[in-house]
Amino acid sequence: MTLTTLALPRPAAMVTSGSRQLGAVEARRMVRHPAYPIGMLYVAVFLVAVVTEDKPPPVVNTIFVTLFLCMFLVYAPVTIIVANRVAAATYRRRVREVLDGTPVQARERTVGVILGLLRGPVLVGLIAAATLFILQQFTSADLPVTDQVLPRGPLEYLQLPALVLGAGLLGIATARWLPWPGAMPVVVLAVWLGTIAVYPFSAGTVAEDRAWFALWPVWLAAKEGMLPRQPLDRELWHLAYLLGLAGLAGVAALLRVPGRRRPLWITAGALVVLTGVAAWRQLG
Repeated sequence: MTLTTLALPRPAAMVTSGSRQLGAVEARRMVRHPAYPIGMLYVAVFLVAVVTEDKPPPVVNTIFVTLFLCMFLVYAPVTIIVANRVAAATYRRRVREVLDGTPVQARERTVGVILGLLRGPVLVGLIAAATLFILQQFTSADLPVTDQVLPRGPLEYLQLPALVLGAGLLGIATARWLPWPGAMPVVVLAVWLGTIAVYPFSAGTVAEDRAWFALWPVWLAAKEGMLPRQPLDRELWHLAYLLGLAGLAGVAALLRVPGRRRPLWITAGALVVLTGVAAWRQLG
């Protein structure tokens, strides 16, 4: 080994001990963020409306629907805001000037936030998905269409934590690329309106092709209640589609900070191909 070899800088690892420690801290910050309980007010109003009905559905059905809507309509969208606020806290200009002198660099801070997302909100999403799968075994099927719980497999429920993952990574990427006041609400509004635009409600038992491009599962793309189980291969390709988009958001966040970019561009290219194939194959 020569002195020249010793003098060459070694490629920095993507995940370091510093980023892992930061991940634990950021996970606690995300899970305890006040935006979550504020968002849950919607679920509380829904629950009160169900309980006060003349003939409320069985308790297990009510718990299932409440938890499902909580993850689908509240927890995942709010995660965009939570991850964005946590990521932006260490990326504002006045904060960066101080942190640039610490041993933890910008790349490690970004990786730490992503690890925090995985160890916090995404873990909550996985627990919720497992809970929904268990609860559906005890729900009643002999109910009106609007109150029925149609069973799904464990792999299909993975779309819920994938939704949380994509929302969080989009929030982090927005914090890195658009760290300006007002940028986050515009991104959230654009995603919300774009998803609604490609989410038609079907009168039958099969989701329309356009619904598969939405950033949601297609289960609620029905005029009444939930759609029955769709072909498993289409559901799994939709899961791959959601994970591909989430991965692209994560790569975009890492590309914004200093560090090795070639592996990221290679990963981005592979994800583009995967997402494109999944988008095509999910149509059946």
